[in-house]
Amino acid sequence: MKFQHNSAKPRMHIAGMLGEAWRNLITGTSHACALAIGLACLIVLLAGADWLTIVRIQRQTDEYVASGGSTWILEYPNHIDGAACDRLASLDGVEAAGAVRQTDIKLVFATLPSTSVPLYEITPGAVEVFMRSTTGTGWQYSETQEPEHAPTSQEGVLLSSEAAKPFQAQAGQSLALKDGRKLDVSGIFDWPDDGRKSGFSYVTLTPVPADSSTAFSQCWVRAWPQTKNLESLIRLSSDGTVSASAAERPQIYKLNTAKGSELDSATVFQSRLTAYVPWIALAAALILGLIATRMRKLEMASALHCGVPKTALLAQIMLETVAWSLAGVLIASPLLVWVWLSNNTAEAMALTDTLIRVPVAATVGVLCGAFVAVLLTRESHLLKYFKNR
Repeated sequence: MKFQHNSAKPRMHIAGMLGEAWRNLITGTSHACALAIGLACLIVLLAGADWLTIVRIQRQTDEYVASGGSTWILEYPNHIDGAACDRLASLDGVEAAGAVRQTDIKLVFATLPSTSVPLYEITPGAVEVFMRSTTGTGWQYSETQEPEHAPTSQEGVLLSSEAAKPFQAQAGQSLALKDGRKLDVSGIFDWPDDGRKSGFSYVTLTPVPADSSTAFSQCWVRAWPQTKNLESLIRLSSDGTVSASAAERPQIYKLNTAKGSELDSATVFQSRLTAYVPWIALAAALILGLIATRMRKLEMASALHCGVPKTALLAQIMLETVAWSLAGVLIASPLLVWVWLSNNTAEAMALTDTLIRVPVAATVGVLCGAFVAVLLTRESHLLKYFKNR
C-alpha cells in the first residue's frame, strides 16, 4: 500500500498541475493572448529590421555585380590565349570567363545601308560574360532574362540592345546584310551607360573557337564572391611573352568602378547593426517573461502557502509560458514564410537560418524570465504581496 500511495502522489501532482495550467490559459488568468501578441510584435519588429538590412545588403551587392564591379579585364593586345582564358571559369567563385578581340570588319545591314556596326570576336566563354552584363548574383536566363533576349544557342551572333533596337531584333531571328548574307542572332545583351568600359554599347559579337590560332586582346572574368589572387590567376591567360614596349604591357582593371573598386559583402553582412537582434530579443523577452510572471506573485505565493510544491508550481508556470510563447512565434511565422517564398532556395535557407534566431532567442528569453520570476517568489512574502497588490 505504501508503494501505491507514493506512486499515485506524483501522478496527482502532474494531473493537478496540467489542469491548473489549462484553466489559467483558457480563463485568461495568465494573460496568454496579450503576451503572445506582445511577443509576436517583438519578434516581427526585430526580425523584420534584420531582414530589411539584409535585403539592403543584397541589393547593394546585386547592383555592384550587375554594374560590372566584379568583372576583371586583362588587356594585352594579341597576347591572350583564348582557351586558357575560358578555362578560368573552372575556378571557385568565377561565374564566367572568356576572351575578346576586335576585328577590322564592320557589318552593314540591308535596312540601314548608311550605318555600320563594329564586329568583335569572342570565345564561347565570353558569351556568358556578356549575357550577364547587367545581372546580379544568382542569375538564371529563365528568371531574369527576357525570352527574346535569352540566347537560343551558341550559333549566331550577339547584338547589343542599341544595335538591335533599329531592327527590333530578337534572339532566334535572322537579319539581312547589305552584301546579301544572312546574320543569325542568338542573343541580345544590354550595355548601359553607367560608368562601365565603353565601346560595347553598339557592337556585334561573334563566337569563335577558343583555341583559335589568332591570339585575343582581352580576357574577361566575372567572379563572385571575389576569388583570392584572382588578378594573378588572370595573368595565366596570357601567352607568357613580355613586350619591350611599356605601352603594350598587360593591364588589369575592373569593368566598372563607379560603385566602388571593392565590395566585401561578407564583412558588411557580419558588421551590420542588426546582427545583434537575437541578443536584443533574448534580453527583451527575458524582461517580458519576468514581468509577466512576476505580476502573478500573489497567486504563486498563495499556491505555495496552500501546499503546492515549488517544483510543481514551476512546471505549471513554465507550461503556461511555453504555450503563449509558441503562440507568439506562430503569429510571427508569416514573416519567415514570406522570406522563404520570396527568395530562391539557397538565399531562402540562409535568410531563414539567420532570422529564425530571433524567435528562438525570444522563446528562450521568456522561459528564462518566467523561471527566474518563480524562483524569486517566496511563500513568506505572501502578506507583503497582498499589501502591495
